[in-house]
Amino acid sequence: MKRIALFGGSFDPVHTDHINIVKSCKENLNFDEVWIIPAYVNPFKTLSTTSVTQRLEMLKLASKDLDFVKIETYEISKQTSSFTYDTVKYYKAKYPDLQFSFIMGSDQLDNFEKWDHFNDLIKEIDFKVFLRTKDFNKEIVEKYNLETFEFENNHLSSTKIRKLEDLHLQIKEVNDYVNNNLMYLHERVEVKMDEKRYFHSLNVGQMAMELARLNNVDLNKALVAGTLHDIAKRWSEEDMEKCLEENDKSLLKEPKPVWHSFVGAYHLEKDWLFSDKEIINSVYNHTVGSREMTTLDMIVFCADKISAERDYEGVENLRSLVKSDLITGFKELLKNQYEVAIQKHSENSIGAKLIESYNYWIKGEN
Repeated sequence: MKRIALFGGSFDPVHTDHINIVKSCKENLNFDEVWIIPAYVNPFKTLSTTSVTQRLEMLKLASKDLDFVKIETYEISKQTSSFTYDTVKYYKAKYPDLQFSFIMGSDQLDNFEKWDHFNDLIKEIDFKVFLRTKDFNKEIVEKYNLETFEFENNHLSSTKIRKLEDLHLQIKEVNDYVNNNLMYLHERVEVKMDEKRYFHSLNVGQMAMELARLNNVDLNKALVAGTLHDIAKRWSEEDMEKCLEENDKSLLKEPKPVWHSFVGAYHLEKDWLFSDKEIINSVYNHTVGSREMTTLDMIVFCADKISAERDYEGVENLRSLVKSDLITGFKELLKNQYEVAIQKHSENSIGAKLIESYNYWIKGEN
């Protein structure tokens, strides 16, 4: 009789340890197949921060090379909170010729007896418990004579990954998917970004996407780059200084108000593990520009300065100009920025990068 491991969970997001458990089911426990069953809503958790489609896409990416894995959508198709007991009964009734076991992590043992229809469930199917930590509820294991197993454990959690922890251990394709879809954005910026800056960033993302549509640039790249342009804007001066010390000390000579653009780029590259250099560079260049501005760079530079909530004098004319001719609009915004900086400070204190951009784009110096 074919042996099937049922592996349920939120998978928000799926991560390396989930997949290592799946592999162990096949390699060490000799299951023929593993059926991954993402929950519509976990009864013990609040509503997922991601869509069903996104979680399914991540699962497909994570399991694409595992031909013994099936992604089952029974619980998702119910579109309501689902209980393991109902799921087990469904699969046993539908496939009477298969032998099922249920996979769970040891972190679930504390609430195990609270599961719906528990007394019937424990008789209905056997459980295989994978040890997520050394400290687990041994009383429950002994009480119900549960089998426990170790696996290649990185001690990851979806919660940590949503908050940018341990990303170097995460599945790269899944992490890229998360980054390119701006998933878990609020969780990742809530500590260091105030509400006003957060909504400004969302507006810049929308404006960048509009400009990208007008200039035949990848809409998603523009949305992501625009939304994340100010990712380090509210960092402390001390944290920004530390980042620049570690990555490029020469940038410490630039004015402090523009540090966040460089720090933001390094943050995305080093902490978010962004692999898209175009997005990283557009964040880097969004405050003072550079000699080598791509179309995406110009889009993010301009979107930051003409986003929907901006209401300074002349902004409507600038919006119209940028939308009708991106390069001309970029030059006008760069010229305005340079002139305002000169008025507020002296040319000696506005930073070498702004001067270099101005000389190249406005004065035509090579």
